[in-house]
Amino acid sequence: MRKFKNIVFAAALVLALGLLSACSFESKVNYVYKNGEEYTAGDREITEKIEKIDIHYLSGDVKLLASETGVVTIKETSEKALDEKLKVHTWVDGTTLYVRYCASAKGLSLNNLKKQLVITIPSDGALGDLKVDVSSADFTCDVSVSDQVKINTTSGDVNATVAAKKIFLRGSSSDITLNQTGDSEEIKLETSSGNITVQMENAAKLSTSVSSGKTNVSAKYAKEFKAVSTSGDCSFAFETAPAVTDVHGSSSDVTISVPKTSGITADLKVSSGKLYYDLPFSKNGDAYVSGDGANQMKVVMSSGDINITVLE
Repeated sequence: MRKFKNIVFAAALVLALGLLSACSFESKVNYVYKNGEEYTAGDREITEKIEKIDIHYLSGDVKLLASETGVVTIKETSEKALDEKLKVHTWVDGTTLYVRYCASAKGLSLNNLKKQLVITIPSDGALGDLKVDVSSADFTCDVSVSDQVKINTTSGDVNATVAAKKIFLRGSSSDITLNQTGDSEEIKLETSSGNITVQMENAAKLSTSVSSGKTNVSAKYAKEFKAVSTSGDCSFAFETAPAVTDVHGSSSDVTISVPKTSGITADLKVSSGKLYYDLPFSKNGDAYVSGDGANQMKVVMSSGDINITVLE
């Protein structure tokens, strides 16, 4: 996805996060956060047990990876020499690791730093929560989390390989790619001006929302599945049909693939488009019924086709 060339503009976009207090002229910004005096500048190794990670980063690339080293490592690179204030800053408070783009200070010049950050955590560690806010930065992670993953990005892509009870990924001008393993209680993915791509195992609840982008989901099972799409085609494939499917869209073609033996009662409505299906549906009033009809499906589209296919 496109990157903001001016870090001042990116800084203005994250004012709502409470980390930037103001922007001033001559490419200077005020990047201010709580407990700034407690943070350590630059690369480091952390031997303390870390159960939660909170990351805020501006402009660049961020990776969070599992490692066999047994310690947490912070490694940052840049195309230019950085003074202490411009280096990544970290603080360990109890079992929580806080990561910030630079020092808590006013009047910083953050243009064209072109920084890249790599954080590694022990692969056998017990990371409970992960919270990430990035702007004009791509974020990549490959970790296991026992409780919740929450990632927000503006003008940067997310590529997450995770196992967690709850997964919330939200982007603006961002592509979101999720590879989920294990069993999740809830997965919620939202983006505008970007695509969503999901490869997943199981979730009690799965929801996607896209504006001006494509959605592609391949899943073993989601008990409850909801999707909203505006101006982008969608493809949803399930090895086992969801108990509840609810899809709404406009200016979108939607394809839903499930096994031929799936029991489904479907409410399928389309305007300015066509309806196609390969399942052995029979009509019961306005409903389309296949098999025992146990699973409920509702698909409402305007200016797009609905295609219900058999999963090969």
